[in-house]
Amino acid sequence: MKSLSTPSLALDPVTPRNAAVLWRVMQGAHLREYQDVPRFAKEEFEQRVAQRPKRLHVRAVGRFEWLVSLAESRTAIGWVSLRLGEATRGAAEVGYSLLAPYRGKGYALEATSAVIDAGFAGTELTQIDACCLPGNSASRRLLDRLGFSEIKIQRNGAVVRGHAVDIVIYELKRERWSAVYDGSANSIVIPASRKPK
Repeated sequence: MKSLSTPSLALDPVTPRNAAVLWRVMQGAHLREYQDVPRFAKEEFEQRVAQRPKRLHVRAVGRFEWLVSLAESRTAIGWVSLRLGEATRGAAEVGYSLLAPYRGKGYALEATSAVIDAGFAGTELTQIDACCLPGNSASRRLLDRLGFSEIKIQRNGAVVRGHAVDIVIYELKRERWSAVYDGSANSIVIPASRKPK
């Protein structure tokens, strides 16, 4: 896995060397409002990271994750991940989360678009999926801006804070990404929203 960069951010692959930094970020407030962020002890989290696959390719199975930091200060502010499963050859699922003080500043768009581009550019993936809670309007707007299409609502599709919750399933085809991504290292052409705000 390669480190990635955007105008504002540095994205470093999560490895045993920086797993403790991500673990500290994962303890932040408000991260569990819309997703089930695991609550592992630091040592167990580091062990799990060490067992992850090391090279991103279309036949890999597992979680690939980047620690998101501000480029100038190297302050860790969140993470973005791609998860590839056995049953979904050619597809991956993107996930992302930022600490509350860093939301609403465009960082999630920068970080997620960099990881999506790395996924499509570095593998033969044909599709990247995403999901979020129906009430997570910020995440839904982000996925819309990135060119994802809303596919369906899956009833009881996830567990958040111990309760089964519905999720909205999104997909982004490689062809769609190529249409919205302008080919430079750090920018995308933002499509018009398909839904009124």
